[in-house]
Amino acid sequence: MSEIKEYKEPTNKIEKGLMYLQHYGIKQTVAKSFRKAIGHDQEHYSYRKFLKAHPTTAEELDKQRHTVFTYNPVISIVIPLYNTPERFLTELIQSFEKQTYTHWQLCLGDGSPKEGLKDIILNATDGKWDDRIVYKKLEGNTGIAGNTNEAMKLATGDFIGFTDHDDLITEDAMFYIAKALNEDNTIEALYSDEDKIDMDSKEYFLPHFKSDFNIDLLCSHNYITHLFVARADLVKASGGIKSEFDGAQDHDFDLRILEQCTNIYHIPRVLYHWRTHPASTADHPEAKMYAYENGRRAVEEHYRRIGIPARVELDTHLGYYRTVYEWPDTPLLSVVIPNMNHLSDIRDCIDSITDINVYTNLEFVIVENNSTDKALFDYYRELELRNDINVRIVDFTKAFPESKGSFNFSALVNYGVSQAKGEYILLLNNDTRMINDKAITEMMGFIRREDVGAVGARLYYGNNTVQHAGLIIGLGGVANSQFLGSGREQVGYFYRSTCVQDLSAVTGACLLTKKSVWDEVGGFDEQLAVAFNDVDYCLKLRSKDKLVVYTPFSEWYHLESKSRGLDHEDPSKKRRMDEETEYFMSKWKDYYEAGDPYYNPNLSLKKFDYSFGRE
Repeated sequence: MSEIKEYKEPTNKIEKGLMYLQHYGIKQTVAKSFRKAIGHDQEHYSYRKFLKAHPTTAEELDKQRHTVFTYNPVISIVIPLYNTPERFLTELIQSFEKQTYTHWQLCLGDGSPKEGLKDIILNATDGKWDDRIVYKKLEGNTGIAGNTNEAMKLATGDFIGFTDHDDLITEDAMFYIAKALNEDNTIEALYSDEDKIDMDSKEYFLPHFKSDFNIDLLCSHNYITHLFVARADLVKASGGIKSEFDGAQDHDFDLRILEQCTNIYHIPRVLYHWRTHPASTADHPEAKMYAYENGRRAVEEHYRRIGIPARVELDTHLGYYRTVYEWPDTPLLSVVIPNMNHLSDIRDCIDSITDINVYTNLEFVIVENNSTDKALFDYYRELELRNDINVRIVDFTKAFPESKGSFNFSALVNYGVSQAKGEYILLLNNDTRMINDKAITEMMGFIRREDVGAVGARLYYGNNTVQHAGLIIGLGGVANSQFLGSGREQVGYFYRSTCVQDLSAVTGACLLTKKSVWDEVGGFDEQLAVAFNDVDYCLKLRSKDKLVVYTPFSEWYHLESKSRGLDHEDPSKKRRMDEETEYFMSKWKDYYEAGDPYYNPNLSLKKFDYSFGRE
């Protein structure tokens, strides 16, 4: 394992700088420092450029105003008021008055100690009270939870949503909600993308282009936030906002509502502008530690309600959480590793697991394929004689003598799984190395859930850059890893590189699955001898409504066969790659046309870092 540079988590800025310098050299280190120095302005510039390239035109808004829907749901927006600054409240009211869809209701519960907010509302509507605005002066301030619940009692609409008292919505926000409900009347809850707006209401920045509904991401942090709207009967029956989760009350509320929903729709458009204060939690997250503890409890309560044995910990990044499963048993796991020669690879792979792994009930199934190295067979015999580990060598060429001299990775894996005794299967390449001792335990936590079909890990190249952090369909071509090539310490867009989430696919180099679902979907497609068999398998699971989970808390090195020739350099390999690509793309044509549900269409498919840009 000498080719792998030892990684130690940097503890301060100096160590981080030295580590980056060691890995990337002086040129890239200086460039990174420059990017960081200009990063804030650069992000603002990128988003300004994006908004300029994709404006909402006056013609579009006019067309929306003249759109006739067959279903016109009333959308009640609930807002608790408390000493709201006049300008902010005026702008909020006017953002509703400008809506291109007119069937909305604004429910305002005012817990302010002084009078005056009603006059501001009247001035915002040019002195004529809009009947769609329902205002109530509360007897006292009962906090954000109590004030919101009082405002909620005023709601009479078909759907109920929430905004903060100093934020804004876009002119077309209600239109896109109504449009979605007309296109699918089974939708029970909706949410949109959002961005930030400054105190002067002039600058828009930090857009959050979100995933479609992603329960594991929601348990990692409240990525939904604004704009969230749900069916009124579900909201009314929920018991409302709970004060014991103050600071994370929306996270708790969203989880309780969404647990009851089967059709949750994401509108991939910025419909909400979140005003950022200088002392807000968003800019200074350490200012509200109680909020993060309440968020942790909100997620833990979610698991308790749905019957999953898990505890939730605060992650190292404030506002993000880590789920630790506490299943009562340790079922047999079969680690299936295809191998041909490469003695040092397979030895290092096995040793990396046996030296530190804490998951106690596993077997190794090594699928031997056309090896010629005598030393390797000596090693196989040595493994089989060991008493401290359970290893079986299964010879693919003996089982299928007609395969002699050929290579079909899917067939090798299928044979290995057929010989496995475990209830769970970990597919592992022979050039992987286990890093943290709970890497397998971490993955096993997720796969035990009934709704999960596969789990993937965070993989690094030998130089500690990201090789795999979950696959995005269509990224860089057919499919590729998000954050490919980024530094190990980099968290990515809204921490997406370093928090648990559901994705469309994960790499077969380190993929954990259930033997039962493997058999149900037919394992790897052997027409995909080398390419995309793992993506195909994951998409087959998705077609069965099984989740594919990526966890960054299971860490491995993946040397990715550095010695293997590149397919495009060999004419026969290139021909095979082209054929497999054509077959795969034809098979999953509908999925590709719809776009990856876990990757926002406002993001670039040409870059791996969640850059803005629609191609």
